[in-house]
Formats: sequence, C-alpha cells, structure tokens
Amino acid sequence: MPIPAPVAPSPLARLIVFGRRWVVLAMLLALHMALISEPGAFQRLWLLVHFGFFLLWQPFFAAERELDVFSVALLLGVVVATLYFLSGWMMVAWLLVLIGILGGRVFTVQAARRSRFYLVAFSYVLTVLLMWAIPALLLGEQELPERAALFAQRFLPLVLLPLAFLPLLEERDAGQVFDFFYAVLVFQLGVVLVLGSIVMMRFTDEDYVMAVSLTVLAFGLALFAFAVLWNPMRGFGGLGTYFSSYLMSVGMPFELWMRRIAELSETQADPRIFLEQSLDEVASLPWMRGGQWHSPDGEGRFGKPSGHATRFQYHQLVVTFHTEVQLSPALFLHMRLLAQVVGEFYEGKRRESALRQHSYLQAVHETGARLTHDVKNLLQSLYTLTSVAPKESADGYAGLLQRQLPQLTQRLHATLEKLRSPEVGTVDIPVRAHVWWRETQRRFAGEDVKLEGDIQGEGDIPAALFDNFVENTLDNARAKEQRGASTLVTVRFAFDAQHVELSVEDDGAALPESVTRCLFAGPVERSTGMGIGLFHVARFAAQAGYNVALAANRDGEVRFTLSRDVSAARNG
Repeated sequence: MPIPAPVAPSPLARLIVFGRRWVVLAMLLALHMALISEPGAFQRLWLLVHFGFFLLWQPFFAAERELDVFSVALLLGVVVATLYFLSGWMMVAWLLVLIGILGGRVFTVQAARRSRFYLVAFSYVLTVLLMWAIPALLLGEQELPERAALFAQRFLPLVLLPLAFLPLLEERDAGQVFDFFYAVLVFQLGVVLVLGSIVMMRFTDEDYVMAVSLTVLAFGLALFAFAVLWNPMRGFGGLGTYFSSYLMSVGMPFELWMRRIAELSETQADPRIFLEQSLDEVASLPWMRGGQWHSPDGEGRFGKPSGHATRFQYHQLVVTFHTEVQLSPALFLHMRLLAQVVGEFYEGKRRESALRQHSYLQAVHETGARLTHDVKNLLQSLYTLTSVAPKESADGYAGLLQRQLPQLTQRLHATLEKLRSPEVGTVDIPVRAHVWWRETQRRFAGEDVKLEGDIQGEGDIPAALFDNFVENTLDNARAKEQRGASTLVTVRFAFDAQHVELSVEDDGAALPESVTRCLFAGPVERSTGMGIGLFHVARFAAQAGYNVALAANRDGEVRFTLSRDVSAARNG
C-alpha cells in the first residue's frame, strides 16, 4: 500500500507558526481582559478568546497539525464545561497551570536569548496572579489598595510590550522545546506560593499585601539557601552531587556493586569465570529475572530468562537481560552502564589471558632457541651415521635397524629443515598403519600399557603426529601415578577405509574444568613442565586434517582421541 504524501500546511497554519509571538501576546491580553472583567458574559467571552489563542500557541503539538473530529469535539466539550462552571478558584488554578507551562519554556537548557521572550510572559502571569487574581477572584472580601488595583488593571499589560520586540528564536524543524520536569516543578512552587500567602494572612491581620510580601521574602530566602546547598564552594559536593548519584544508581548502591566487580577482577584471572560471577551479581538486582550471554569463550545463562528482554553488545560479548517490567529510559541507561562495565572488564581479562599465553609461548620459543644450535649439530651427526649405513639385508636386530634407518634418516632430515626454517610448515612422513602399530606395540611391550588394535586394510598415517599424541597423553597419565594414584592406561587404534581413530584412556581422576577449558587452545600451567604438548599436538593435527578431543572426562574414565573421517575428508 503506497504511503500518502504529507499534506502541505495551509497559509493560516504557516502564519501561526511564523507569527507565534503575536499569538502569545494576544493570548495574554485576552487573559488580562478576562481577569479584570466583571463576572458574566464578557468574562466568558474573553476566556473563550484566550483559550483559542492558547490552542494555537500550545507547546505540546505542532500548531499546523490537523485535528480529527473526536479531538475537536473533546476540546469543545472541555471548554464549554469550564466556561459554564467558571469560578474564581478555577481561574486561579488555570493561571498556575499557565505559569507551569511557561516555566517549562523558560528554564530549559537553552541560550539566554531564547528564554527572554518567555521570561517576560512568565513574569507577567506571576505578577497578575499575586496582584489581582488571588485578592479579586479567590478572596472576594479582601480589598486591594486603590493604587495597586489601578496598576494591575491599567498599567500591568504594559509589561507585555517587550514581547513585540524581543527575539523569539524557535527551532521550527524540531518543534518547540518543552521541559515537563521544570513545568511540574514551577507549578508546584506556584501552588506553595499561593497557599503560603493565604496562610500568612492569619498572622498579618488579614493584610494580603503584607502576607504576600512576607511569603515572597521567605520563599526567596529558602530558594537562596537551597541554591547554596545545591552547589556550594570550598570542596563540599552539595545536594546536587547526592541527587545525581541517586539518579545514576536508580535506588541501588552502585558503588557497592562496582566494588564487588573490582574485587572479582583482582581475584579471578579466568575470563569466563569472571563473566559468570559478574552476571550473577547483576542477577541479584530486584528488577532482574535472569538472562543469557554469548562470547568467544562460549555461552551461558543466569537466573530465569523470562520477561522483558533487553540486548546489549560490547566488543565480542552479547548480553540479554530479562526484567520483570519494561525498562524505563533511566533504568535502560543504568542497565547499559552495568553491561558496559562488565563488558570492558571481561575484554580486559581476555586480553590479559592472550598476553599471558603469548608470553608463555615466547618463553618456550626462547628456551628452544638457545638449544637449537646444539640439537642441530647432534642431528647432523646422526644424519651422517644413518646415511652411510649398509643397505644389505640381514636378520634379527641388525635387520630391524637397517629397515628403520631409512625412515629415521627422513625424519632427521625433516627435523633439520624445521630448525633451518621454523616459519615454513613441513609435511609429516607417512607410514603404513600396520607398521606404525607394530612398532608401537614393540615400544610399549615391557610397560604397564594395554594395547588394543583393529586394523582393516592398508593406508598411511602421519607417524610423528601419532607418536606425539601417544607420548603426551601417556605423560598425563603417568603424572597421576606420580601423585600416588595407580592408573591403568589403554591405547586403542582403529583403522579402516572410512575412519581412523587413536585413543588413550586411563582410569584416573577427571581433569579439572579450569584445565579442560583451555586444554587445546593454549598452554596449560603445570608444575611438572611447560604444559604445552597437547597444544602443539592440536595445532599439528589441524594441519594434517585430524581432530584432537577429550572424548570422556570423569573419574575412572579419561579418554583422549585423535581421529579423522577419511570419507568426509575426501569429499571435502
């Protein structure tokens, strides 16, 4: 369905928008005539004119908007009912409402030139309220001094003359600026001023002028004292600081929550655990039900994820909060601040972990670099010996040595190439599956290791990768034996045309969660060594197309697997 084009404003609407100053001036003059007129038809007529100009000026909606039939009927009904039941207290109440509306225009955060026009109008309405409306309409028996009454009736409208000359700078495209908070505050102050003047008359022998003077003086002194306490000097923060702190905390001790988050950041180095505990602190807020989060470390939930959902994202952390009620604008900003604090701390923890891992790898690299030259000399000597070995066939140990020497020569050659150019990746030496398994059985024949093999068909495997996997996983199992726990280690090797899997299983204690979380993603801190073996095995396995995983991790069954789906690799 096509969107209808916007209707151009009529010439009268454009005249009202660009001649707003004259609308305000006519509205206040009509109000003045209604206030000084005798109760009756003329007073109601002037009030009707005043309400008409007010509807043209009102700062809530654009003046050029067209009203529907229902809105027009509702407005007419309200105006007719007001004029029919018109009384003195109703006119005083309307003046207080008008003071609040003008105060919402005067006390906005604008340039001073934009407030002068409405400041004059605000001053006039407040003056006519105190000098004429209250004593003449609300206190009918109270007589004003003749000079004060003459001034209010004839000369007070002259205060409005500056409205014809003062600049009225409006934001025509953005609409009129109106601050509802200041409007309500000014309205309440006006009510206090009116009621205070009436109460003060009991202590001034019904002298209204003296009562108003004392009330305004006391009111001014109270506002002055409040202003001094709001923003004092000499290092004291003042009431404004505490009020702003309350608005920012939304009734919650924000400093205590930040202190708990700071303590967690100091005591918890793991990013994921820090994130979980921080969000548990957020879940303790009274309006929170729960939520979920997603990050590079995984995903999780806290509380009961039900209710109104609000999503925040900072860096690579996505958090969704579920609250009992729809978040108000202030509460939304508060929750966004909480999510940002958690996100920044979490990102800092991830960077610390990455830096710590980089430093760990750099230490390993520097340690190996110091030994590279000596290792290279030893390997060159071994390479020279194996390259000149006799090629005649023989039986027994000599025959086994002659069969293994060519493969050992190739592995030494590949190792030398890695030492010469460590940044260049090399291809592992392929070995027949049954040959590698037979040599593995021979190697562990005298040890307490249970070997189970199921080889069907012929095929090659990367021998160095498989050897490294077995050695590192066996090293983990033997570390448990060193701590006094007797373990049974089982090595299983299954090979066929579709699938290759090598697993090492022990019946010792399960690995802790802090270790399994970063087992193949980085070095694992160990007291017996660098803890970097499985990390490199996982990298080499990925280069060769294999997958390393912790298939089982519970007490009595800890199993590592090195596997590859041959058919899927061929199709890929």
